[in-house]
Parts: sequence; structure tokens; C-alpha cells
Amino acid sequence: MTARHNRRIFRQHRRRRATLLVALAVIVAGCAQTVADWTPPEQAHELQVRWITHEHSIAFNRQEVLLSKTEARRLDRFLAQIDLRPTDRVFLDIGPRSGEVVDDARVDVINDRLRHFVPNAEAAPIVGDKGSADNVQLIIGRYVAVLPECPDFSSPGASNPNNYPDSNFGCATQRNLGLMLADPGELLQGRTLGPADGEAHSKIMRENRAGEVQFPHAPDKHIRR
Repeated sequence: MTARHNRRIFRQHRRRRATLLVALAVIVAGCAQTVADWTPPEQAHELQVRWITHEHSIAFNRQEVLLSKTEARRLDRFLAQIDLRPTDRVFLDIGPRSGEVVDDARVDVINDRLRHFVPNAEAAPIVGDKGSADNVQLIIGRYVAVLPECPDFSSPGASNPNNYPDSNFGCATQRNLGLMLADPGELLQGRTLGPADGEAHSKIMRENRAGEVQFPHAPDKHIRR
């Protein structure tokens, strides 16, 4: 009785183990198929830089160089809305009448208004088709960083036989870099180097090579403090 009972329990356990093994094999096969079908994007988490412009039309009375109160308020509202920044590129389309005294005076008036928001701001006058005798077009361009969407858990969480990088790899690094940039345009081209004193630099190199540079001595470890 006992032996028959033990054989029946053993057969039940064996059937349960076989069922579990089959289910596990199906799950593993499904996961493996998912990984095999998934491939990472070619440019994952790329930090992009785009050039955008904001434009504002400023009206003048004919042959007038001063802003009316209405136009001054409109200009201030526009500059506050776009949050004028020191890194912005500012242009002023004065139309085809370039070089006239009235145009130069209008540029000075608008530059004074810009400096209420950003010290040393200056609009570069250009000859375009948007300005006229009664109107100038203020054009403000800036580079903006297009941030990647993070986190990215699009890659399957199973085995990785092709050794693909994780979908979230590097995402936070690129996003944080974009958030820290004062001028995203510097990712495309760095700043122009300022003047340097080559004579002073070469003097330091000569003194160093001649052993004339005196370095501070390391503190004595045996001195009690």
C-alpha cells in the first residue's frame, strides 16, 4: 500500500515538473523572440540643436526717429515674452534705404530699448525686404537645444544576445547637458578665442625649463600641529 502510494505521488510530481518546464520554455522562447526582433535606433538620445527666430514689427511715423508710447510698450512686451538673452543674435531690417540718417537714428533708439533688458545688446542693421520708410523689422535669432525624452525603457528586459546597449543608456547625460547649456549654438561651433599674451606664456616656460620656478615645499609630516 505504501509503495503504491509513493509511486502515485512520484508520477504526480513528475507531471507537474514537466508542465512547469514546458511553460518555462514557452516564456523563454517568447522573450528571446522579442529581443531578436528589437533593434536600437540609429541615433538614440541625440541632443539636437535648432535655429529659431522671433520677429517683431516696429512702426514709426514718417521721418520720425522716436518710438511712440504705444510702440514702446509693444516692444517691451515682445522682449519680455521671448525672454531676450545675452546669447541672442539681434538684427534690424531697415529696408532698402540703408545708410540714411533717419535709419541710423532709429537703430540707436531701438538699441537703447534693448539694453533695458540685456546690457550691451546691439541690433545689427541689415538691408532686407521687410523694412520700409514707416516700419522696421526686429529679428531675434537663437539656438535652442532639443532634449531627448528620458527615461527610455523601450528595450526588452530579457537576455541580450546581440549585446545591444540599453535603450536608456546615456539618455540622462544628453538631457542634462542640454539643460546646462547657456548657448546651445556652441555645440555647433565654439567661441572665438580672445587675445593671449604669448610673451608672458613663453617666459613661464623658459623659467620652468631653467629650474627657476620655486615650488612650495611639502609640509613635514613629523611637525605637530
